[in-house]
Amino acid sequence: MFSPNSKEIDNVLALNLQQKYRYFVGKIADWKAVWVLFAHDQITTIHDNNGRLLLPVWPAKAYAQRHLDGKKTNCIPTRLSLEHFMTEILPDMDGANMTVAIMMDPQCKTYVIAEPKTLLQDLIEECEQYE
Repeated sequence: MFSPNSKEIDNVLALNLQQKYRYFVGKIADWKAVWVLFAHDQITTIHDNNGRLLLPVWPAKAYAQRHLDGKKTNCIPTRLSLEHFMTEILPDMDGANMTVAIMMDPQCKTYVIAEPKTLLQDLIEECEQYE
């Protein structure tokens, strides 16, 4: 299981949005997993200031945990298989008019917005490199 140390997390969170996106795609394709937050037996979503429904995702538990640090919440970082994410979650999100929020920082101010179709296509292309 991919488990970055604190220094790597700090360095990645300091990257620009495009670099964070490429890092995320590469890591989840390599490790075949994506991390979300679960509360009350369901995946947690949020609304941004523009009213968009977002699914926050991270490439490792440590990033999701960093997002939760200092917050009072029932959310638990939960691993999803990449296959489930690509075959169930992303297609369902597209039909539900949801957007992916990649690498959301602890303050919920900085994250990469990705359309599910675009992310799915990029993941397919990235996974082909690992075959």
